[in-house]
Amino acid sequence: MEPILNEEQMRQVLRASSDGSYDWDLRTGEVSYSPEWKAMLGYGGEELENRIGTLHRLLHPDDHDAALRQAQDYINGIAGQYKAVLRLKHKRGHYVAVLARAALLRDATGTAVRFVGTDSDLTGADGSASPLNRKDHFIKALLGNFPFAAWMKDKEGRYQVANAKMAEYLGLASPDQLIGKTIHDFFRPEVSDLIWAEVQEVLSSGATLHVEKEFAVASGHRWFDIYQSPITIDGALAGVVGCAWDITGRKVIEQSLAESEERYRRVVEVSPEAIFVHSDGHFVFMNMAAATLLGAEKPEDLYGRRALDFVHPGQQSMVAQRIENAWLHGDNPLIEEDLVRLDGSTVPVEMVSVYLNYKGKDSVLAIARDISERRKMQEELVKAQKFESLGVLAGGIAHDFNNILMAIIGNADLAMMRLHKESPVIENLRKIEQAAAQAADLAKQMLAYSGRGRFVIEPIDLNFLLQEMLHMLEVSISKKALLRLNLTPNLPAVEVDATQLRQVVMNLVLNASEAIGEKSGVIAITTGYMDCDKSYLRDVWLIENISEGSYVYLEVADSGCGMSKETMKKVFEPFFTTKFTGRGLGMAAVMGIIRGHMGAIKVYSEPGKGSAFKILLPATGKPAELFNHVDPTDDWKGSGTVLLVDDEETVRGIGKEMLQELGFEAITADNGREALETFKNNPGIGLVILDLTMPHMDGEQCFRELKQIRPDIKLIMSSGYNEQEVTQKFVGKGLAGFIQKPYKLSTLKAAIMAIDSTK
Repeated sequence: MEPILNEEQMRQVLRASSDGSYDWDLRTGEVSYSPEWKAMLGYGGEELENRIGTLHRLLHPDDHDAALRQAQDYINGIAGQYKAVLRLKHKRGHYVAVLARAALLRDATGTAVRFVGTDSDLTGADGSASPLNRKDHFIKALLGNFPFAAWMKDKEGRYQVANAKMAEYLGLASPDQLIGKTIHDFFRPEVSDLIWAEVQEVLSSGATLHVEKEFAVASGHRWFDIYQSPITIDGALAGVVGCAWDITGRKVIEQSLAESEERYRRVVEVSPEAIFVHSDGHFVFMNMAAATLLGAEKPEDLYGRRALDFVHPGQQSMVAQRIENAWLHGDNPLIEEDLVRLDGSTVPVEMVSVYLNYKGKDSVLAIARDISERRKMQEELVKAQKFESLGVLAGGIAHDFNNILMAIIGNADLAMMRLHKESPVIENLRKIEQAAAQAADLAKQMLAYSGRGRFVIEPIDLNFLLQEMLHMLEVSISKKALLRLNLTPNLPAVEVDATQLRQVVMNLVLNASEAIGEKSGVIAITTGYMDCDKSYLRDVWLIENISEGSYVYLEVADSGCGMSKETMKKVFEPFFTTKFTGRGLGMAAVMGIIRGHMGAIKVYSEPGKGSAFKILLPATGKPAELFNHVDPTDDWKGSGTVLLVDDEETVRGIGKEMLQELGFEAITADNGREALETFKNNPGIGLVILDLTMPHMDGEQCFRELKQIRPDIKLIMSSGYNEQEVTQKFVGKGLAGFIQKPYKLSTLKAAIMAIDSTK
């Protein structure tokens, strides 16, 4: 709707006004009251605060709600004008009757930004009556600028004041032609009698009357939105004030909408989107899709129900604010929220809300779409992307780590071969080998996490693993905690992934240290062997995976703060933590690892008396594997020329030295392209050891090129990835062998000997 007055016109009216005026900034809530307005109520200077609350406070209690509602309807475009007779409290305590008028100013986007009003004193500042037919300059200036018809009549229906627009509608040259006349002078009796009846209704009821009517005026048949209010002087009814706004355009649109309402209703009813309409916060319409979404058999089952009752309790305030924003500001973003169905279950939806006049009532239209599947797919996608990113990172780290371990293991292996077996450094080199083997296990775990490898299950000695971890555990716990190992000798082996079991031990010990805190305490790690029957296994975690039999156990006990029963119930839940900086993943990981090993967990704890976590792992009769050391005294020697291709200099260096130790002449290349050139220039090459992952030209492409040059060439592929993943790319293509990084001299020798044995 266009502003009633532009800014310059408004200034003219206010300058011409001898009565009170105010300017309300809708954006800030600040109001500027003119000196005349303040004086009309007996105030001066800075006695009244320039806030809209000042006006609210001065309104007569019986006028307050109606005045605010009319103002809000006018600001929101629901009413075509703002005009009313109000009572304002004078400083002396009595009430002053005023004729209130207002106009809106809008910015370039059409948003209402200012509400400018004028209040004409109908009684006088001291409460004495002023002549009803007073035609001062203010009334003439104000009514002359308004683009709608306005008038005042006495109790007999005679016009006392009228503006130019009223005269225009009646086909008169001047408003003065109406003064002293009645409506009967301008309309046929059947029309004038109805209009006079409405005036009498206002006079008898003392309330504002609002009607919409169609009249034949000078410009033809037009629809008008008409307001008429009573005027009271000294407590006595003196007449009525009225205005009429031409709403023909709106009525044409409404009629057009009414004609197509049935067609649109059918479209809405068969729409797959859930469509709701609620007035005063309660459902008044919905289609079948909406009823189904909320779990009802038919829409009528939900009519009259409060809309917010179907919103998740934690989101109700947010949704209420969104509805208010849609109502007041036309703010209707597409948002996601959770709806509560009749059976109590929740369903995530994507919803947009807009203001709607539904059957003559202010309402909100909401359109919702069930996004359960989409949200599930998004969660899976985010999870997949997260794991893919972490997997790429883990795989890259493992690849580089393997190349470093290659140099460590290879050099240790060569040193052991070249030293006398009685040398005192042999044991140190074996410890280096053991540590490097553990690091290689870690790299394999990273490859498995990235989807490029497999976990390794092998029989291990649990006592040996704990002794190996002892130093790392001691430096990881609180300085006030004492770590004790109570290891039962000659335990049967357990088939586990050593790296995963180390993670279990580390998590349990760190949790025990946290439980002890700043006080002195003891962490005891105990191992043992026992036969478990059904009665013993009845109260273990993971009972679905456990059966009677022989078990090796690992128990981590502490003298810390202990746990309540409620905490014990949640201790293995993901993201549950009692630590201020905890992530709640450690014990969940322990549960997952033990489940994967077909084991179980027993938990003992009391507040103030510490906790004990007992891990049960199935015992096996296989011997434990500590480190598979191959005797380096084997005197097998090779001959001929071998081309070693790898992009890491350390791998090429140690690999070349290993090949020379085995009796070969070794040539190296740092990428696939260089390997092809070297191969063409050295026809005596009998074997190529080729890295799978290289820049410029990877191992797979280089393999194909070498086979085209010489189809019978023997090729061994080398990679940090596992054999199955690598070799499946070369099935039927003549790959002679595979060697996984990091490898020792004995492993390299075995791979080459396997090729020799097939000649």
